[in-house]
Amino acid sequence: MATTTSRSPSFMNSKSNKPSEFRDWLIVTQYYHPEAGAPQIRLRALVKELTRLGCRVSVLTGMPNYPEGVIHEGYRGKLSLNDEVDGIPIKRIWLYPASGKDPFKRLVNYLSFTLHALLYLRLARGKEIVFIEAQPITLALYGLLAQWICKVPYIYNTPDLQVEIAGERAWVGGWLVRMATLLETFLMRRAYSVATVTHAFIEHFVSVRGIPRERMSFLPNGVDLEHLRPMPYNNDYAEKMGIIGKKVLTYAGTHADYQGLDVILDAAKLLRDRSDIVFLMVGKGPERQRLIERAKSEGIGNVLFKDSPFEEGALLMSISYGFIVVLRNIPAAKKMRLSKTFPPLACGVPVIYAGVGESAEIIRNNSCGIVALPENPASLAEAVASLVDAPEKRDAFSKAGLKLVEREFSWKTIVSNWLGQLQRPEAAMEGDPSVNDPGKFVQSEVSQQR
Repeated sequence: MATTTSRSPSFMNSKSNKPSEFRDWLIVTQYYHPEAGAPQIRLRALVKELTRLGCRVSVLTGMPNYPEGVIHEGYRGKLSLNDEVDGIPIKRIWLYPASGKDPFKRLVNYLSFTLHALLYLRLARGKEIVFIEAQPITLALYGLLAQWICKVPYIYNTPDLQVEIAGERAWVGGWLVRMATLLETFLMRRAYSVATVTHAFIEHFVSVRGIPRERMSFLPNGVDLEHLRPMPYNNDYAEKMGIIGKKVLTYAGTHADYQGLDVILDAAKLLRDRSDIVFLMVGKGPERQRLIERAKSEGIGNVLFKDSPFEEGALLMSISYGFIVVLRNIPAAKKMRLSKTFPPLACGVPVIYAGVGESAEIIRNNSCGIVALPENPASLAEAVASLVDAPEKRDAFSKAGLKLVEREFSWKTIVSNWLGQLQRPEAAMEGDPSVNDPGKFVQSEVSQQR
C-alpha cells in the first residue's frame, strides 16, 4: 500500500499546520436538510464546520422525502434543481420516495438515487475530495467512478453497521447480505479513508472486514453548541405540549423498528400510578402510527405523541426532565454510539440510555445519566423513577453532561481532530477520554461476538 503522504490530498497547509484555503469538497448524500434525522443534522454540521475552516463545499443530494416517503412541497415534479442551505450550493436530484415500511420500495428508493447521482459525475471534476455518506452503500459507486474517471479520491463515511444490522433484523435474505458485504468491503478498500463514528466500528472493519487500519478515521457524532444550550423552563411551550406541572421524559427522533420503541410504552404502563410522570414521543417514522394506535387501544394515557421541529430542539429540552434513548438488544448495538445521545446533554438534560455500546459507556463513565437494560421495561421504568425521585442527582447529571459535550463533542473540536487524522491516520485509534480505555472496550466487544 502507498504511504499516507503519497495518496493524501493536501488537506492541511504543511507550513502553517492550518486548513488549506484551496480545499474543495463535494458531499454526496441521499439525506440532507430540510429533512429531519440524524444523518441530516450531522452532515449539515460537518458542512458548516468545513466552510468555517475555509473549505469550498458543495452538496449533491436527493429531493427531501425522509422519513415520510413523500417528496416535500416545492420540490415535486422536478428532475433536478439548484438550492442553497446556509449559503452552501446544493444540487438536488429526483429519487423514488419511500418510507421504511416496504423493503422492496426502500431498495428502489436507494437504487434510484444512486443511479441518478451517477449522471452528475461531472460535479466531482476539479474537487480535491468527494465525501460519500454511504447510506445506502451503493452510493459509494459514485466515489469509485469519481476516483477512476475524475482522478478525485473519496472518503467512505459509514455511521452504522448497516449490512450487519439488516442481517440481524432479517430485513433482507442471507444471499443479499453476503452480496452487500462483498460490495461494501470492496468500496471501503478503495477509499482514501473510511470514516466512522465509534472505535468499536473501526476495530470491526479492521478485524472482520480486513480494512487497513491506516485507512480508518474517527468522525464521531457531535452537537451544535451554537443552537443547543441550556434554557430556562418555557411555560408557553410546556402548555403547547400539554404537560404543565409534569416531569417529562422525552424521546425525540425517528420512530423505526430497529430502536424498539415499544419498551417506552411498556415502561409507561408500569408507571401509570405516577401522576407526576409523562412520556413525550416526538418525531416521525414508519412505526409512529402503530405506536399511537397501540397507546390508544391499551389506554396508555401517560404517553403523548407530539410534533416539534428540529429548530425548536432547545425549547423541547427546556421542558424535559430527562431524555430517553433506546436501542434493540442486537449484536451490532454493542458497537454503537447514537447521535441522539448528545443534544440533550448540551441542554443540561440527563440521558436515560436503555441499551449497550459506546453510548452506554459514555453515559456511565461520565455520570451524566442512567443506563438501563435494553428491551427491559422494568429496568427502564426503574431508571425513570430513580431520576424523578432524586432531583439532586438529576442536577449533578446535568452539570456533568454539559461539561462533557463542551469538552469533547462540539463539532468544532470533532471536525478539527478528524481533519488531522486524514494526515495522521494512527490518530484514529488514540484514546477517547469519554470512554475509559477505549482500546480495551473495543477488544472486549469484538471478543464477545466471536
